[in-house]
Amino acid sequence: MGKRLHTIDSIRGITLISMILYHLCWDLVYIAGIRLDFYMSYKGFLWQQSICWSFILISGFCVAISNHPIKRGLIVSLCGLVITAATYIVVPEDIVIFGVLTLHGSAMIISGLLLPVLEKIHPGVLLIFSAFCFTITKSISYGYIGFPGANVIKLPEEYYANYLTAFLGFPFKGFYSTDYFAIIPWIFLFWCGFALCRLLKRPKKGTLLLKRPFYIRIPGISFIGKHSLIIYMLHQPVLYALVMLFVPGAA
Repeated sequence: MGKRLHTIDSIRGITLISMILYHLCWDLVYIAGIRLDFYMSYKGFLWQQSICWSFILISGFCVAISNHPIKRGLIVSLCGLVITAATYIVVPEDIVIFGVLTLHGSAMIISGLLLPVLEKIHPGVLLIFSAFCFTITKSISYGYIGFPGANVIKLPEEYYANYLTAFLGFPFKGFYSTDYFAIIPWIFLFWCGFALCRLLKRPKKGTLLLKRPFYIRIPGISFIGKHSLIIYMLHQPVLYALVMLFVPGAA
């Protein structure tokens, strides 16, 4: 990738701040025992989904202009393993298995390996195909393929067998993770971001058609977005410590 896209950093930074606030609410509810009706409502779910969708779309977008997606994917996947190990040791009742970092890292690696194929597909076709696949596989972890409110095909129970199938999107009975993002359906949303970036790139040259909107730097916010991985790794321990220290009844 050439010159850094500050606007992407800014959007990522805003999303990261939103995520930190969301996780602060989680700590207040589940650690401090504070009742937050908004957080527990459907609006809270939409808030959580907006964070997930934004991060995944941005990650896919960046892979389309990244020079080393596989290397980056390995680093992010390793961070995902660290999160799993840390939660297993410290809070086993809230263990994270195949969380969002594992998804991001795996999607980067898979996309890097498939890059010659993905780049041969017209980005408009890839966008429509990926959006369709994401929609019909959204309920795959519950045993169905279909559309919102209409489960069309029930999948065989044999698909939901072990941790490998859970990684792919078919969690076995009894599988539990407080942060679960399987390859299917989320890699299709990742590829939507990839396709969107390619739609904005100049043919053959590889540079973005609309340069100015992508180089808007928001002081502070862009910095947060640029260093999103390290901030993500550190934010929850910091929040946990702050809640335990300053919220009455949390200890």
